[in-house]
Amino acid sequence: MEMLYQISVSVLVTLLLASLFMFLLFKVRQIRSRRDVQSAHFNSISRIWLGLLILAFGLNTIIQFHTAVSYIIGALFIILGAYNIWHFNAARKYFKGNLPIEEEAWEEFERKQRQSGK
Repeated sequence: MEMLYQISVSVLVTLLLASLFMFLLFKVRQIRSRRDVQSAHFNSISRIWLGLLILAFGLNTIIQFHTAVSYIIGALFIILGAYNIWHFNAARKYFKGNLPIEEEAWEEFERKQRQSGK
């Protein structure tokens, strides 16, 4: 039983660190993006990773601490993380569908800039 506890805590801590890294990676990509829809797409992906981080933190709280307060706080974090994942996954799908439209508009804009610059 002790081995299962150690493995589950290790997996959750690894998930916490990986999701924090991915959150920061996509936040940097959002900040560096010059396009609005692409920036919103990266923001929604980063918020999905943040939701996974919150969810993993709630699970870790429940597994490590066995008090009524930790169960309540862990459950709130799990609900908040799951809602965050669900909501921003819908936003990600919406913005992913608009990426080709923005790409065409951006190419047309660059073509006009090259023509007027010559």
